[in-house]
Amino acid sequence: MPRSTHDTSAILDAAGRILGAGGTGAVTMAAVIREAGIPSGSLYYRFPDRPALLAALWNRAIASYHSGAYPLFDGDPVEAAAALGAYTVRWCDAEPHHAHVLLAGRSHFEPEGWPADARTTEAQESARWDEAIRGLTRRLRSQTSASTAEILLVAVDLPYAAVRRYLSGGRPVPPDLADVVAGLIRTSLRGADPASH
Repeated sequence: MPRSTHDTSAILDAAGRILGAGGTGAVTMAAVIREAGIPSGSLYYRFPDRPALLAALWNRAIASYHSGAYPLFDGDPVEAAAALGAYTVRWCDAEPHHAHVLLAGRSHFEPEGWPADARTTEAQESARWDEAIRGLTRRLRSQTSASTAEILLVAVDLPYAAVRRYLSGGRPVPPDLADVVAGLIRTSLRGADPASH
């Protein structure tokens, strides 16, 4: 049976397209109704207001990104950081509408107005992700001389910075960018490995 074009995923896809073109401020209920080509009742049935829509957009993007990232944290910590960096670039390239959500940042999604269940979902996933990042950071600090600030800059911030210049300008991500980012992460962290000197 074909999927209804009015389902939640299609509505959030429309909201993601609007965000990618005009930022979070452009994501209004009226704009989503127009972009999705749906009756207003189909939208308001699922999302009673704009904060509920923005919450769903944020939580869906986070779930998409994290689901493929968690398996990469195991093993050698430097290789894990490099794999995570490459994955981030490839995911942003494959999921540009989700990537625009993450690049915009949580604070732009009016979290203070989110429904209680959406806040709970976000808080639980945020805690799980933060613990994974802290664990990787601890392992990297024990293996290298890099500080926490250096590790976060290289392993977390660098991949987003690398893709932002392309996504924000509507340009394609270079096919070798994931490998370039992974190589920079390895070089930076291996260079901070006392055993390598």
